[in-house]
Amino acid sequence: MPTLMINIETNLLHQAKIYAALQGISISQIIKGDLVKMTKAIDKTPELDRVRTILKRYSEDQLSRKETMALLEADYGKLIMMMADNHLPLPILPEPEIKKMAATFSKIWRSS
Repeated sequence: MPTLMINIETNLLHQAKIYAALQGISISQIIKGDLVKMTKAIDKTPELDRVRTILKRYSEDQLSRKETMALLEADYGKLIMMMADNHLPLPILPEPEIKKMAATFSKIWRSS
């Protein structure tokens, strides 16, 4: 296995040794674990870009809710959470759909 040499400040090395001892692992294992996490994140980048593109298209009303949910294999609750996680607004509903929803709400309100 190849060897990696790094230069770090004495105080940082001391703190890293304490942390490693408390965790019951070596500094090498800590660094290896972090490198594995970082490289796995790189492998997921194309998938994350695909998801963000789909969410952005939904936000801009280029995809329907049904199409978006199918592409992302997500229910509506998960879709809303994904939109929030990516800081994207939900698409604005067309006026006829808003009026239909308001009429339905009004009927429900009157009957209660």
